[in-house]
Amino acid sequence: MNVKSIAEFDTELKQIFGSNTSTAPLVDDTRMGRRIFAVDLTQPLNPEQSRLMVDLLDRFSVISFPGQDQSSFRLAYLERLANHFGAPIPHPKNYANYVEYKNNNAPLALPPVSEQTHTKCNQAFPNDFQCIEDANSPAVYIVTNLLGSGPDAQEQSMGSLHWHTDIEFEPVPLSTSMFYVQAAPTTRNSLEGTWVSPQPRASGYYHLDSSPELMQRRNVLPLNGETAYTDTAAAYADLSAQDKRALDGQMVRRRLRVDDPGWLIPLVYTNPRTGVKSLHSPVWASRGKNIAPVEVDGLSGDESRRFLDRLEAHVLQSKYRYDHIHKPGDVTLWSNFATLHNAPACKSVINDPADTRLMYRISCKGQPSYTLPRQDPEAWIEQNITPPYTSPREYSASR
Repeated sequence: MNVKSIAEFDTELKQIFGSNTSTAPLVDDTRMGRRIFAVDLTQPLNPEQSRLMVDLLDRFSVISFPGQDQSSFRLAYLERLANHFGAPIPHPKNYANYVEYKNNNAPLALPPVSEQTHTKCNQAFPNDFQCIEDANSPAVYIVTNLLGSGPDAQEQSMGSLHWHTDIEFEPVPLSTSMFYVQAAPTTRNSLEGTWVSPQPRASGYYHLDSSPELMQRRNVLPLNGETAYTDTAAAYADLSAQDKRALDGQMVRRRLRVDDPGWLIPLVYTNPRTGVKSLHSPVWASRGKNIAPVEVDGLSGDESRRFLDRLEAHVLQSKYRYDHIHKPGDVTLWSNFATLHNAPACKSVINDPADTRLMYRISCKGQPSYTLPRQDPEAWIEQNITPPYTSPREYSASR
């Protein structure tokens, strides 16, 4: 398949969105990621525009739209955008009784407004931050350190997570995730001159037999609230022809719990629109204690870990890495098929509003839709969107 050049994308962007649009690399033209200027995401997209949006993410893996108008931006606009990339996934933490729903098929219920995340966030620094409109959508996950925070709170910090993609232990994994940024921390008062100091990990966070080289690459992480990404398409492209042949047919078993049967999924993902191949999160053999390790089909648990650890060490090389600085008003999307990411170490409880990190994430799965509302079959929603959810029509209308 033909992959468009940057110049071709720039020309098409001006033709479709207007002559004042432009792009710039997040790092440089040889690396993943593109910043796209003068696209107003408060406006619905027509089919030609949404197709270009999908093409841009396919090509660059991380795309960011800076400077959205904070005075008028609603999360309904973000959810509308998400519907073009896939069916939005409601977050279980947004429901009052998700466990009872899963275990006993109880009807889903939202918490009382007073107990919803956005309400609790609004209580931390009420004169400085209030969540924006539509933060109560089940599809919106509020990423923040405002819960439990306030002028009299005792400051707390926490370490970063594992390198991962989001919710890939289901038969149809997530395709796309996106952030809208309302606030990013501005203080730099740690001993290192960063927002936070490096946070030590608990013993056993990673497998004790992980190599020093791999552990070093895992732990070189940003300290100013950035999201770290690594490019698994470029990492695959740089493999030898022999390694590619060996990996192309490799299947891995992903599952949530150790006693789950799980599903066999190809380790190498091929983008159906571009033909570009990427390593789809080859890191779960060592991903902590809460989620079952991935097993490579035909290998034992220990053999799988060693096999995947070698791939992870390759993927986490600095030449594939990019640490994204979040700025208020930015909308940033990333492909879960062509990247890994890592949430940053952060101040998890704060007493200074300048330390606030307030972002809104929506994730989605399934095929893109260039017109809205989406036409996903009800049976597909029931089987693949947990819990079942469809965006309100007023969130999902296109031009």
